[in-house]
Amino acid sequence: MKQELAIKVYDIDYSFILKNYLDPQLWTKEWTLFVYKDVSFVIFLKSIDTRNRSIDFAVRSEHTINGNKDHDTATFSYNLGNSNIESLKRQIRGSMESLIGIMENYSIYSTKEYQKARDLEREHNSRLKDRAEQYLDSNGIYLSEVRDAYIDYYTNKMSYSYTQNVMSAMKYDLLFDVYMIFYKATGQMDKFEKLKDTYARKHYNEYQNVMEEIEEKLKYLETEEYEEELDSGLDSIM
Repeated sequence: MKQELAIKVYDIDYSFILKNYLDPQLWTKEWTLFVYKDVSFVIFLKSIDTRNRSIDFAVRSEHTINGNKDHDTATFSYNLGNSNIESLKRQIRGSMESLIGIMENYSIYSTKEYQKARDLEREHNSRLKDRAEQYLDSNGIYLSEVRDAYIDYYTNKMSYSYTQNVMSAMKYDLLFDVYMIFYKATGQMDKFEKLKDTYARKHYNEYQNVMEEIEEKLKYLETEEYEEELDSGLDSIM
């Protein structure tokens, strides 16, 4: 017998919450918004600003990443005078989507692809710092303020940013199903169709290109051309 996926979307009476937000019984209550596999979202009242007539809501995600249970929270302010139920729902959906993004980031951080890019950046930055310090020593520059400023300038100018490239290339990869189910379950069909088309058309090629470039850079670090590049970036300090 085929096992059905656990997908639950709860219909919450937001009008009731907004009419009774001053009731202390609601202050400790949580409402479940969405459940899919081991990912769930709840919403609760966080604080009330009587002067500005606004309510701070918090949306909390609970999920498992790399075998470890975790949670994150996003908050937003709902103005009782200038808002309506639809704007509240948009804010809730936006908070849920941002929390999925946080889950996704943590998932990417643990991948071998991200770790390879991070190691490349660390090795390159270490060599940049060493090269700058050698240059300053050879020119008799020992004043710490001048050395720190020059090293920061040089390393920033010559740095690599492959971790961000990996984050971009792997976006939607690890939690693709969560995004798609979330968009469809919350009626965001425009985002559902856009993600489906974008993922199918270009995602794999972008990922392949980034990882090939990282592999090439790792080999490049061992060449004379790389050493010459480091030297070429050293601006005269005299």
